[in-house]
Amino acid sequence: MAGIRLERVGKVFGEDVVAVDDVTLDVADGEFLVLVGPSGCGKSTIMRVVAGLEEVTTGEVFIGERNVTDLPPKDRDISMVFQNYALYPHMTVAQNIGFGLKLRHLAKSEIDAKVHEVARLLALDPLLTRKPGQLSGGQRQRVAMGRAMVREPQAFLMDEPLSNLDAKLRVQMRGELARMHARLSTTTLYVTHDQVEAMTLGDRVAVLKDGTLQQLDTPQRLFSHPVNVFVAAFIGSPAMNLVQAQVGRDVSGYQLSMGSWTLPLGARVDLGAFVGQTIDVGIRPSDFSAADANEPAAVEVVADVVEDLGTELNVLFTMDATPVDTADTRAATGLAGDSDEHLAPLAEEGAIMTATLDPRTRVRPGDHVRLAVDLDRLHYFDPKSGVALSL
Repeated sequence: MAGIRLERVGKVFGEDVVAVDDVTLDVADGEFLVLVGPSGCGKSTIMRVVAGLEEVTTGEVFIGERNVTDLPPKDRDISMVFQNYALYPHMTVAQNIGFGLKLRHLAKSEIDAKVHEVARLLALDPLLTRKPGQLSGGQRQRVAMGRAMVREPQAFLMDEPLSNLDAKLRVQMRGELARMHARLSTTTLYVTHDQVEAMTLGDRVAVLKDGTLQQLDTPQRLFSHPVNVFVAAFIGSPAMNLVQAQVGRDVSGYQLSMGSWTLPLGARVDLGAFVGQTIDVGIRPSDFSAADANEPAAVEVVADVVEDLGTELNVLFTMDATPVDTADTRAATGLAGDSDEHLAPLAEEGAIMTATLDPRTRVRPGDHVRLAVDLDRLHYFDPKSGVALSL
């Protein structure tokens, strides 16, 4: 096994289409690292650069201690798993898994032994004589993984391998991937656009936007300490609520005013440099809670939509506050490129927000609900740069 290292890698298509912009990335030996971001962020291009399917414009690629920047894919000792399985329809499961070993001219007995070993790991033993057309989507994907595993490469590259599966099967396959990595500890670089998938699988997650690396961290750090508005808006489901807030101060400490709602922060943070100014504030839906009549920082809202998911209750409501509407938040929510005119009706209504409550909370659309927020878990961002404020 070996780590993967990218040093200041850039990839430009044509004369001016920058797909990857000066990315430096270090995947430790045995680590499961996920590349995540919206469509067009450069994650699949990075994968193809590591595999040798795309030439770099600038920078270098290392696998282990070898500089593989100019090596063809066959000499990089990596295995790839794609979203479309790429199985040979005329071959059996056993033949598909062992095909790469056959090309290496290994003895048939050795190929059979390795194929059966991998088949046991992936619970494919009863299916070895079937052909891909006789398999379900999840079974085909396991065969594709088996074909990659049997070669015992230095690293796995997985390009959205679960995207063609239905929701229930994706959850199951995520678990199988996690168990497989726990057994093998092979260095894995995994690409997905699904941030839930990224958070549940990755030892660390690299968040990309417009070809640049925004943040590389553990899933929990990405969730609790996003470095900018883009990461804050992209990571988390439901997404973080982001609104503009006026900073004030009185004898009890600092205050945040968001429309008719005032949050008494006291001395929790030092906002002295921003008194009288507007900053961007983020509130995770999970940091809301139902409040009683004595809660001083509570706000009464009207539930517009109630999503009862069994394990939690998502309440969508509108506040008379100004939402954070920037290129970063639009990119994170899939609205990049939408015009101001298109979004104007949303801004006039105020900020559409989400609170995640205990599923036993009795709320129906149209009900008045008192909500409190955990003041120790607010997120603060510079409204000009979008960078998280160090407070």
